[in-house]
Amino acid sequence: MPDKPSRNEEEYFVRREAEHRARLKQTAEIEARLAERRSHFMKCPRCGADLQVEHYSGIEVERCSECDGLWFDAGEAARLVELNASKGVGGMFRAIVEAVRGPDKPRRA
Repeated sequence: MPDKPSRNEEEYFVRREAEHRARLKQTAEIEARLAERRSHFMKCPRCGADLQVEHYSGIEVERCSECDGLWFDAGEAARLVELNASKGVGGMFRAIVEAVRGPDKPRRA
C-alpha cells in the first residue's frame, strides 16, 4: 500500500474542504443578516430610538419615543385613509397625529 495518497484522493479532500468552508461562510453570512435584523427590530428608521405601538381606529401604528415619527406597516395607511375618507387627507392625518400624540402634547419643532 502506498504511503502517499493518490491524486484522486488529494482532489477529493481539497474539494470537500472547499465545500465545507463555503458552507461555513454561508452560515456566517446568514447569521450576520439575522443579527442585524434583530438589532433594528422596533427601532425608528429616522433616529434609531425605540418604537412604541399605538392604537388608532383598531389599527396599530408605531410611534417613535424620541422624534414622534409615525410608522405604518403594509396596508395600514390605506386602511386609515378608508376609515377617514370624509375628513380629507389633511384632516385624516391631523386626526391620527392627535389621537396617537394626544391633543395636549406640544408639537415638536
